[in-house]
Amino acid sequence: MEKIKKYFAEHVLYNSMVHVCIGLGIAWLISLSWSYTVVALVLGIIFIVIGIAGHIYALLAKPPK
Repeated sequence: MEKIKKYFAEHVLYNSMVHVCIGLGIAWLISLSWSYTVVALVLGIIFIVIGIAGHIYALLAKPPK
């Protein structure tokens, strides 16, 4: 967890983009409660996966020399 926090502290724009993707994914999935559409479901899942992949990348990224 500390490695992810350190990476996000050093890469602020990357941090904000990953968390915006997670937020958009959650918003699309919440929108399903008003009207179920396949588009909302697919977009929600895509944005959540992008956000999770961004966190995994931050965990696995090698520190700069």
